[in-house]
Amino acid sequence: MMSPLASPSAGPLAHIRVLDLGIITAGAVTSQILADLGAEVIKIEAPERPDPFRRWTQVASSASGQADLNASPPFQTANRNKQDVALDLKHPEGRRLFLEMAAKADIVVENFRNGVLDRLGIGFDDLRKVKPDIILASLTSQGSTGPEAGYSSFGSTLDALGGLMSLTGYDAATPRWSSANVNYPDQVVSFIAPGAILAALRQRDRTGEAIHVVLSQREVVSFLIGEYFIDFDPDAPHVPQGNRSEGFAPQGVYPCQGEEQWIALSIATDGQWADLCAMLDLAAADDPRFATIELRQARHGEIDALLRQATAGWQRDELAAVLIERGIAAAAVKDAPGMLDDPQLDALGFFQTVESPSFPAHRQRGFCARFGRTPTAIRRPAPRLGEHSREVMRNLLGLPDDEVDRAIAAGLLMEDLPESQ
Repeated sequence: MMSPLASPSAGPLAHIRVLDLGIITAGAVTSQILADLGAEVIKIEAPERPDPFRRWTQVASSASGQADLNASPPFQTANRNKQDVALDLKHPEGRRLFLEMAAKADIVVENFRNGVLDRLGIGFDDLRKVKPDIILASLTSQGSTGPEAGYSSFGSTLDALGGLMSLTGYDAATPRWSSANVNYPDQVVSFIAPGAILAALRQRDRTGEAIHVVLSQREVVSFLIGEYFIDFDPDAPHVPQGNRSEGFAPQGVYPCQGEEQWIALSIATDGQWADLCAMLDLAAADDPRFATIELRQARHGEIDALLRQATAGWQRDELAAVLIERGIAAAAVKDAPGMLDDPQLDALGFFQTVESPSFPAHRQRGFCARFGRTPTAIRRPAPRLGEHSREVMRNLLGLPDDEVDRAIAAGLLMEDLPESQ
């Protein structure tokens, strides 16, 4: 099905239309990646209960002083390149309009709790009645079967349930999760899900049949670290070691000149240890207590103290360059200013400047994959709530303006959100 936006330069998915019911990260970023690749993505939000990402912000409207639902920084990135329809799916007429849209779509993406779509009357069986070759991608918490399939979750709880927290931390008494700033499980599923969706799309094109893709976010976390559980030895259980790991010593993060300047390095061989000692003028080079990697691991704390003293006199980037030239795994620890001014990312064009009527010109993350002849691009900023309701109803469903007006008056459709709100 050819989207109205399709053109030779619109992206490799320019012929695909997606209805996006995704919220926050896992669902919304999955469809954002499809949109970056050229798909026409129409985000569907409830007028009274929109995507919670719209409220994850301290940006205020200049008119009201209240949090501006159209100016949330995380929402801006997770929902770029999309259109937005504010539609009440609990209203029978809203359900009917959604199913009419689904009949003209290729993919539906959602990450609600199991059973929500069925209760709304827009589950997989309902969708394939109106579109026999529809693809529904459900990014669930814990899959569609089993005793905990009905549970909801957050990134932090998935860190715990997926086993990740048993591996992260500084010792067995202080497990750590990836934090709300990272939300590792949400981020990972949003990069795996598009690949699964595209595989389903190929199968759909071969068979002409509808496909329900179910991803379990809990399983995604466990999938990435599953070998640790399979190799579990009750007599020698894995204990979190912070930045250290078996087979490398020293390995850690060490201070350099200047405030909050750090370098990460990892030594895998005795020869690299000798090179490091020579470069940093460490007397430990000839110390028999550090002669092998096993001995160094046993005295890692002593080595860390020596290295902290030695690296503190170096400029971070200079030290990283010298270490790398010697074949030692090392890297400057970059913070936000360092990332924004990073010459390698600048050469790749990673950060993209986006202008929006609802949000000041700002930089967003760009793309981690590029296509030579059909480039990824940020073609439009994240939409205002209900910004395209009328346009989509008119152009996609053929509804006349008076019918759209009646839907808006009835409260099942919202055209836009005034800036003062």
